[in-house]
Amino acid sequence: MKKGLIGLLLCFFVLDIYAQTLTVKQLQENATQLLQQGDYSNAVTLLLKARQQAPFNMELLTNLSFAYFLQRDFSNAIETGKIAIELNDADQKAFQVLGLSYKAIASYKEANKMYKAALKKFPNGGVIYNEYGENLALEKNLKEAIVQWEKGIQLDPNYSGNYINAVKYYIDQQNWWRIILYGETYVNLDSYSSKTVEVKNHLLTAYKNLLQPSTSQQLQKDRSFSNFENATLATWQSILQNQGADFTIDGLSLSKKAFLLKWDTINKSQYPFRLFDHWKQLDNEGILTAYHQWIFGEVINTNEYLKWQVDHAKEFVLYQQFQQSRVFKIPTRQYYF
Repeated sequence: MKKGLIGLLLCFFVLDIYAQTLTVKQLQENATQLLQQGDYSNAVTLLLKARQQAPFNMELLTNLSFAYFLQRDFSNAIETGKIAIELNDADQKAFQVLGLSYKAIASYKEANKMYKAALKKFPNGGVIYNEYGENLALEKNLKEAIVQWEKGIQLDPNYSGNYINAVKYYIDQQNWWRIILYGETYVNLDSYSSKTVEVKNHLLTAYKNLLQPSTSQQLQKDRSFSNFENATLATWQSILQNQGADFTIDGLSLSKKAFLLKWDTINKSQYPFRLFDHWKQLDNEGILTAYHQWIFGEVINTNEYLKWQVDHAKEFVLYQQFQQSRVFKIPTRQYYF
């Protein structure tokens, strides 16, 4: 028993001596590795040592708050996070991390107060709008949550988090067109996220519904729709009159080609839209169907998708090269909702 205790104390002694020889940056890097390994206690120890050297380092305090959060020491996480967000150089991440602890203890009112303060500092902060919306959703205030997510999409269109939360909201509202526009935007902004497969499934549901002419007609009666949405839906509806109502990847590619041709001649100059430009570029490169295979192939049938990759190897490789060589970015002022 004594030997075990002595060994444990020796371990802490060695760690203490080691920590004293490292810089703040090195301590943070080592702590990050420990966090990734699930060793929260020793990560906190290293970060506290770093704090002795730099007591008001914002990044360090944010990391320490997050380490406490992972350790489920929410009291210290909140105390540390409050110090971090008061610093002049506090960034969105500092507010985001503090919000995690407030949510963990269901302190939603305090979180809302903090997010409102954060938005005064970051009025275009997509991260803050997303977190604020999620907190409101936890309070079952979904009508106000979607307002925050939409605001985040409008003001910070290249932050992906608001899109996926908006997609989940519109699934319940059966707003299939908004799901398509936001869902496809999300999978192009964040192509390799663990959440991408979930969004692809939502997209499949949305397209299956929207390919039914009666659904498009019903959506066009929605008085909350913007002029842009009504214009795009009207164009889509005119295309569906000449297309089958059953979902197929090849059929969707044909429908989009026809949609783009008509949209370009009618409304493109009035409503430039990055996603539609992306479809057009994919079509010009001859990989629009490959793009649809990437979105829907595995969701529909994994074996068939693997077979398609073999049978269309050149097309598959071209799309992979295209996807890996470009960064999907949305210009500002393309919010029409």
